Amino acid sequence: MANFLFLEKLKQSKHKEVFVAIALAMVVLVVLALGNVPKQEPSSEVDAYIASMETKLQKIVESIDGCGKATVAISYSSTESKEYAFENTTSTESGVVVQTSTIVLVNGQPLVLKNLTPNILGVVVVAEGANNAITKMKIVDAVVTLLDVETNKVQVFDHK
Repeated sequence: MANFLFLEKLKQSKHKEVFVAIALAMVVLVVLALGNVPKQEPSSEVDAYIASMETKLQKIVESIDGCGKATVAISYSSTESKEYAFENTTSTESGVVVQTSTIVLVNGQPLVLKNLTPNILGVVVVAEGANNAITKMKIVDAVVTLLDVETNKVQVFDHK
């Protein structure tokens, strides 16, 4: 009801343009304020691990006979997972066997058995000399061997 009263007063007002201009200015300010919110880049151990793998792979590719300058990009699933230690206990209460499983804690922290590396989805290598079939094959073999990925997940292109 209050909205209808406001609209009726606005229709009867002599300064409609001023109200419209103020409303538009408020909308613009809200949009600008929301657009200036700084976006944080995801940074994690997984990102650092992948970046180090890309750097190592780049150095190795550049050292292959027939290769020059190289760039490497690794696509991966960003799931980082850990395998924790569990303690399993079995007890009998009123003839019923009860099994419980609890995480093992060391100094108040869960005991990590394994840090599982991210799943590599694909690798792209752009290298000088990759137009040569033998050099390209050597690059693919190096990537497949080092990262334990399938050949169809590796693409090699010649550097321009």
